[in-house]
Formats: sequence, structure tokens, C-alpha cells
Amino acid sequence: MTLDIAIIGGGVGGLTAAIALRQHAALRVHVYEQASSFREIGAVVGLAPNGLRTLEKLGVDDVLTDAVGWRNPGGIPMIFRHWQTGEILSTDQYHNVPDRRHHFARAHRAKLQKALLKKLPADILHLNKRIVSVVADGKQVTVAFEDGTSITPDLVVGADGIKSKVRKAFIPNHELSWTGEAIFRSTFPYSLVADIKDLPQDSIHWTGPTAWLFGTRIGNDEYAITASFPINRADPNAAFKDIVWNAPADPAILHEAFKSFHPTVRATVARIPHLRRYANIAGAALPDWSFANARVVLLGEAAHTHGGAFAAGASLAIDDAYALYLALRAVIPPLSSTQTNKVTREQIRTALGLYEATRRPQSDRVLRRRLRGC
Repeated sequence: MTLDIAIIGGGVGGLTAAIALRQHAALRVHVYEQASSFREIGAVVGLAPNGLRTLEKLGVDDVLTDAVGWRNPGGIPMIFRHWQTGEILSTDQYHNVPDRRHHFARAHRAKLQKALLKKLPADILHLNKRIVSVVADGKQVTVAFEDGTSITPDLVVGADGIKSKVRKAFIPNHELSWTGEAIFRSTFPYSLVADIKDLPQDSIHWTGPTAWLFGTRIGNDEYAITASFPINRADPNAAFKDIVWNAPADPAILHEAFKSFHPTVRATVARIPHLRRYANIAGAALPDWSFANARVVLLGEAAHTHGGAFAAGASLAIDDAYALYLALRAVIPPLSSTQTNKVTREQIRTALGLYEATRRPQSDRVLRRRLRGC
């Protein structure tokens, strides 16, 4: 009794799913990633207490260290300060998080990915696997790749992000809309800003009338900036209206946008050595997360296209992955030497229904709040 599972996408959600699903002896798991190497293009990633607890259950212990994830020394997950005076406007607070290792952590995606990869054997990881098509014919699902190869697993897990090709094969008209914000990000050595007078060691959201800037240490040796300001969508000549992902940008853009902000912000922005630009996009809740008679299922931003709202994306994907494993474990008995029957389609359908019923309420809440803010 075995089930062949193909995970499409080697990001945080896909790798976490592989680690979790491999704990069940009846599940044979392979990961297919379009990139030529496991090199994250993103910048800072936030790991909330729920995601950290899940990774701890899966034995991904590196993420609990300060070397990988920065935890605010003041014990407050987020501080919001006035853009000019520096006055504290509000703070987030923990509820029932007694273990400091589970405090909200900011990490570089590459370090998180490295910690996840340590838990997986190299022979289940397949690179340069760019999807051409995902086709269901009633009996099986075939995933074809650009290199001419194809696979027909028992279950396809679409963990390929907000622009998911797996999702597009079954919901081709799902619309992703620009939120009206230009997002700018940079990560760089902490040594570049370490001498700035009164640079906060806690993560700070500098909140202005329209623009905002978030500055934080990530791990013990890096610093990250995320900044945003609204774009006039009605102005045909407005800059930064194009939908881009990880495009290079001139740091001088932030020098101008934040020239009236607090001196600490101006000093920090002046040290940014390089910058990347993103167009934030989001979409409505999907009608279903599974397709093709329980042969395909989605997780992470492939399933809920919230566009990175509330720094929740990584932890939502991590919990999706673990919930999928728990649902399959609840329905499919452990493998034993006396079992010869295949896992039935009805068992898979039951497990996927349990998974979606468990995870959808939380992701739908995030989506509703996200879309109200667009």
C-alpha cells in the first residue's frame, strides 16, 4: 500500500510538505522545482509562532536558533512608530507563547530553505522541472515538463506559489489583481547599519500617512528593509505601475520617498546597497483546493492567493503542509509487511476533504482582511 506524491514547487511550503509527508511510510514523495538550484530570490521571511511550532514538530530545529531567525530582544513581535517623531503608536503582543524560541522570527529565505533542505535526501529533489502542462484524463493526471519528461503520480501537490501553473490548469480564470502598492525590498550585512545612532534592535514598522518602511535584523548577521508607498492607478504616467516580480530598482527611489521621515529611517535608507521591486498582487478565495477526482491538491499561496499579507505567507504554507500530512495519516493506515492493497481514491478524497476543512477557515479569514485593504 503506497501512494506516489509529486510536489510541484520547492519553496517553503513544498519543502515542508515533503518533510512532513515522508514521515508516513506509505507515502513516496518527490519534489519538482523549476529553478536550476535551490536559491531563494526573496528577501526577509517572517515565521510566526504557529509556523515555528510546526517546524519544531518536524525536527527543523535550525529555525529555532538566533543564527537563522531574529527575535526581538524586547519580547514584542512588532512595534509601530510614528514616521517623523518616532513615538510608539502601537505594538503587537504575544498570547500564550511562553517559549522564546517560538517568538516571531525574521529570517532570510535562503537560510530557511537551507534548514528545510537538510531534512530531505537529495535523490527526491528534481531541479530544472518547469511545467508545460497538467492534464487530467479521468484516470490519471500527467504533469509534463519543458525538458520533455513527464510524470503520472497518484497525487499532485501544487505548491508553486501565487502564480501557480497547477492551479491555472484547473481554474484558468482565477484573477490576480494588483493591490496598488509598489513594494521595495533589500537585505544586506548588518555591519552596514550597525553604527547608526539609536538604530532599534527590535523590528520597527515606521508608519506614515501613506508610505511605510519596515526595518529588522534577520538572523544574527543581516538586516532587511521592506518599504511601500501607494501608486496612483488613475494616472497613466505614474511610475511603478507595471506588474513585476524581483525587478532591480535604484535605492535613490527610497531616498526621495522617505526624505521627510525620522532621521533613523533616512540614515538607514542611505546605507542600502541594492534594491528589488515587486508589485503586490492578490486574489479571491478559490471554490476548491482539490481537483481531478482527488488527484490534485493545492497548498500555500497556490491555494490562497493573499499576496503575502500580514507577513503570514510562510507560516500559512507550513501549516498547510503539516495539515495535509495529518489528514493523510488519519485516513491511510501505516504501511505494514502484510498490506498489499493500493491506497484507494476514496481514501485520498476523504483526506483532502479533511485537509481543506481544517485549513480553509484560517486562510479565508486572511484573504477577507487582505482584500478589504486592497
